[in-house]
Amino acid sequence: MSRAATAAATREKVLAAARELFITSSYDDVKAADIARAAGVAHGLVFHHFGSKQGLYREVLCAIGREVLDLHVSDPAVPLGKRIRQSHRAHLTYLLAHRDLALNLVLRPWGAEEPFDRVRDDGNRKLCENLGLDFERPAVRAVLRMYTTAADQLARDHLLDAHPFDVDQVVEMLMTVLAGALRAARVADPSLEVDRVLDELARP
Repeated sequence: MSRAATAAATREKVLAAARELFITSSYDDVKAADIARAAGVAHGLVFHHFGSKQGLYREVLCAIGREVLDLHVSDPAVPLGKRIRQSHRAHLTYLLAHRDLALNLVLRPWGAEEPFDRVRDDGNRKLCENLGLDFERPAVRAVLRMYTTAADQLARDHLLDAHPFDVDQVVEMLMTVLAGALRAARVADPSLEVDRVLDELARP
């Protein structure tokens, strides 16, 4: 194996070990030495590849965020309302299947808000592509960030409260919140055309 391949494999081992530890323990309780031990590598390699424990934590969060982004349904052949519902359902199903990961990392990142927010904004851009809206318009960007925060809180409550609603109910709640966010965007930017989008979102 070449030196570059060995380094890449070591980096992936450290990342995988850190991911498992951060899922089950708080950030402060996980030490770089614990990560190195779990990965079976020298302590210094954790810092060599990621700079710091916080840098490694950020990379874990962003890797998980990219996994979630890959769940988005973008097929234009699927009607918009169905497409967004499928994306919401896939996202929520992922969180339910990875409860500890969701509660300890995805829905409550510690000290890595800026890089994780960039991943969230990538998700909002994908959503905008589906909706036919421009994420760079200030009103759209503001309300979709607001919507993402609300969606995270709804998902967190769903995971913590013994699932008082079924998945389909939560999906429809999210659809309603999304429609409300788009109406709020039009309050801030009256020139924004959202009637067609709202009509299509209302169709199951």
